[in-house]
Amino acid sequence: MPHPHDDFAAYAQTGWPRLVTTAHLLAGDPREAPELLRKALVGVCARWRRIPRDDVDFYVRRSLVKEHLRRARRRRTPPHEELRALSARQRAVLVMLHWEGLSETETAQLLGCSAGAVRSRARRGLARCGGDAERLRGLFAEAADGVVPSAAPLGAMQQRGRTLRRRRAAAVAAVCTLLLAPAAVFATDRIMGDGGADESGATVVGMASSPVRIVAPGERVDAVPGVQVWLTADGRHWSTPQLPNRFRGLTEDGAGGGKPGVTAQPEPVDSAYFLSGVYHGLSADPALVEVTVDDSRITGSVLTLAGSPGWGVWYARAPMSVAELKASYGEGGGPTVTVYDAAGKVVARSGADG
Repeated sequence: MPHPHDDFAAYAQTGWPRLVTTAHLLAGDPREAPELLRKALVGVCARWRRIPRDDVDFYVRRSLVKEHLRRARRRRTPPHEELRALSARQRAVLVMLHWEGLSETETAQLLGCSAGAVRSRARRGLARCGGDAERLRGLFAEAADGVVPSAAPLGAMQQRGRTLRRRRAAAVAAVCTLLLAPAAVFATDRIMGDGGADESGATVVGMASSPVRIVAPGERVDAVPGVQVWLTADGRHWSTPQLPNRFRGLTEDGAGGGKPGVTAQPEPVDSAYFLSGVYHGLSADPALVEVTVDDSRITGSVLTLAGSPGWGVWYARAPMSVAELKASYGEGGGPTVTVYDAAGKVVARSGADG
């Protein structure tokens, strides 16, 4: 079998000249571009095993933009005379739209903002550059002509990427250890019959908690192997090996109607099911999201945006095959999702159809 980093090396070596040019247009400084790209590719290398191969360009562009914005807070105005009026975000939007050729929607996903915000930044940025898109592309082409790419530092990037991956794995293992402890207590309480939640919303004794993660708009999370989830103000996005870059708006998930609720959406991934949905309109923050399929109970994980937006996404992996879940639907079953608050009371529950 080939080494798992072999295709990263091929991608980085082939794409280095093109990516250095993009990094130069973002940074505005040919001396800074190789280091900007190197830092971005190190992060990509660390996650390489989990990145869908048809999504690599998205990850690289996103890493480049994030590193550009991080550095922009520490550096002075880029030296290119005719582009120095642009803010760091305006520059990123214009480079993605007019150099990389992305659409407004793709650029919005990249920056973790709405398409409207991209249009606004592009309009203001073009105005600062004379208001002519063709002239801007000419300025980009002129700046790109002066870029002479060096050789890609493959060895250093791969070594640093492996080190970063090991550190992240150790951190994840430590967090999982902390999360499994209350789950074990919860399981023991259920076995001993010390308590539980009934349909009226009674308090759950010894209740476990769902892992809750606050994310930035567009920040991608590896939900289960092969599936990534990310949020924007408009709704939830997810990618599976079969269907990458999918989107479901808040109105489609029932949010915005004023009523509390939670949706459930199963979809096949490999030989099992990935379960996910949106909670909205709750009277309190969710502490536990529990998914019941037939006699199986699964604790879901929760993602939400900062600032208490009033909704969030839960997800879990069903411990059954595709055929088994289809059979449960045929018998009038399917997943039921129950959301508890910190006091152990039911604040939302889905039906079989979400």
